[in-house]
Amino acid sequence: MDAKWIGIGAALGSALSWALGSVLFRRLGDFLPPVALTFAKGLAGALLLGLVSLFLGFQPLEARVWGLLILSGLLGIALGDTLFFLALNRLGAHVVVILFTLGQVLTLLLAVFWLGERPRPLDWVGITLILLGVTLVLWYRIEGEEGRTQLAGIGFGLLSILAMSVSIIIAKEALETAGSIQATLVRMLAGTLGIFLFSQWRGGLFFQLQPLRDPKVFGLFLGSVIVVTFGGFWLSLAALAHVEVSIANTLGATEPLFVLPLAAVLLKEKISPPAIFGGLASALGILAIVL
Repeated sequence: MDAKWIGIGAALGSALSWALGSVLFRRLGDFLPPVALTFAKGLAGALLLGLVSLFLGFQPLEARVWGLLILSGLLGIALGDTLFFLALNRLGAHVVVILFTLGQVLTLLLAVFWLGERPRPLDWVGITLILLGVTLVLWYRIEGEEGRTQLAGIGFGLLSILAMSVSIIIAKEALETAGSIQATLVRMLAGTLGIFLFSQWRGGLFFQLQPLRDPKVFGLFLGSVIVVTFGGFWLSLAALAHVEVSIANTLGATEPLFVLPLAAVLLKEKISPPAIFGGLASALGILAIVL
């Protein structure tokens, strides 16, 4: 199979996995605070990836590649994931995912200035549509719903987008020599260690993990980790290894198309008309970039 189509399939699979993972982690947010959830997810994901890596083997990495992957993990997982969960608890799954479509735009712009990629005119049309769709959803979220403001959640989401986008660009450089599974493992370990050290400084981490003793909560947690580790993280890096950053992350932005029905069915979230129109505008923007 052509490498490009492998990358496209991996990117779309990652988008679906992140959509399902966002819905599942929104449920877990009722039991675990964001820092504890980030640590537990990272630890479980690292253990699963470590088992897979034992069968696939490890390849030696240069010090520079180690540094890039560690930095990427600290930014994208320790910082980005924690901010993501903070936003998720305040905004709901479907709004957060549409907001995170902005991350695809930011990553594309970073790819232009950092990696030297050159988007076409149609790509800029797509970026405009994505921004329009996200603005429509967020404007309704701030002004509507009986006047309740969600600015704190939006702020956490924007900071998470920045951290994750920079981490993706850094990881792309490292993937030139590191395999996607091994790169995902190193990023996961770095991010998990970072959040552990932060939580030890604040204290109370293990007390916050007590809800995982409930078999139902643990089962939901384990299923969520499997989805985002092998579906979200690994497939996203596999996509980056086969196609350009701009294409991989644009296809990853199809997540809102998956999350809207999932949030409505599994979380019983009310999907507003602005959210639907915003999701469609974002989808058209993604299509313009892919064509």
